[in-house]
Amino acid sequence: MHKIDINSREYQCWHELGHAVVCLHLGGTVDLVEFLDDQPHAQGVARARCNTHEEIRSHVLCGGFAAELFLLRNQFLPSISEADITQIIFKNATKDREMYWRRELPPDENFTREEDEMFMLHAAEVSKIVGRYKTAIQALVPELLEAGRLDGKCIQDAMG
Repeated sequence: MHKIDINSREYQCWHELGHAVVCLHLGGTVDLVEFLDDQPHAQGVARARCNTHEEIRSHVLCGGFAAELFLLRNQFLPSISEADITQIIFKNATKDREMYWRRELPPDENFTREEDEMFMLHAAEVSKIVGRYKTAIQALVPELLEAGRLDGKCIQDAMG
């Protein structure tokens, strides 16, 4: 089985496509998923531009974390302790968690343990949607890696 390096561009694709497939599955729309390498201070960051409504917003915000959780639980990642990978996944989802909880954290503050547990439990449920589209995501990742950008129609078409 192919292992995906943690925080690699391939891994970032899974995170952003997680947001996109969850959004589309729940009836939202996606404008695009793209790498922001050409943006100042982007440092290889990617984003999914999803259009949601209140009923699906929290699910979509969990989509990236859910995709990383899916990779972990289905052994797509190299061997790593659960404590270490959990910290990486939470760090990767900092902006998502801020939007989920509707507050920006100061640099020296963290979410409470209860908030993180609630976010993770929600993401675990959302990861079932990601799993449903595993084959579509696997097909989209190389396209995103090559093109650097995919529009929502391309993602929706891949989902079937």
